[in-house]
Amino acid sequence: MRSFITSLILILSAFLVSCNTSKEENGNQSNSEIDLNLPQLDSRFPLLSAQAQNQITSWQYFKEFENDLKRINQGNVRDYRAETERMVAVSDSLLKNIPEDLNTNSISSRMRVLNVRVKLLDETLHQPTVKTDVITENLKETNTAFSNLIIQINELFEKQRIDEMTRLKENMERAETNQTRDSL
Repeated sequence: MRSFITSLILILSAFLVSCNTSKEENGNQSNSEIDLNLPQLDSRFPLLSAQAQNQITSWQYFKEFENDLKRINQGNVRDYRAETERMVAVSDSLLKNIPEDLNTNSISSRMRVLNVRVKLLDETLHQPTVKTDVITENLKETNTAFSNLIIQINELFEKQRIDEMTRLKENMERAETNQTRDSL
C-alpha cells in the first residue's frame, strides 16, 4: 500500500511539474474553446446498489461529477477545458469529503486514482497540439477509474450484507443449540 501511495505521489509530482512547464511555454495561448470532435464514448457506468445509492446521497457532488463525465463522453460540451477544470475541483472535493461509512482504504484509493485521472485529462486538454486519440484514451482511463470506484462502493455494501447474514446464521445456530440443550 505504501508503494502505491509513493507511486501516486511521484506521478502527481511529475504532473504538477509538467503543468508549470506547460504553462510557462504556452503563456500566450488563449483559453478559448478547444475545437475537438471527440468520439462519443459509452458512458454507462455500473449501477449503484440500493444501499450504495442511499449512502451516495450524503456524498456531496458525486452525482454532479458522474453527470459531468457522462456529458463529456457524449460530446455535449462547448468548452472541454473549462469542463475538466471544474471536474478537477469537484474531484478534489470528493476526495477530501468521503463520507465516514465509505471511507475505507479501497474506496479512498479508487478515489485518489480517479482524482489523478481527471487531472491528467485536464492537463491533456490544455496541451497546445493535443491529438484527439490521446484525449480519447485519457477519457477512457477516467471512465475506467470512475467505474472501478462504483464497483468498490458496491462491494463494500455487498460485504456488509454477507457479514450480516453470517452473523444472523450464527445467532440462529446458537439459539437452536441452546434450545436443544434446554429440552434435554
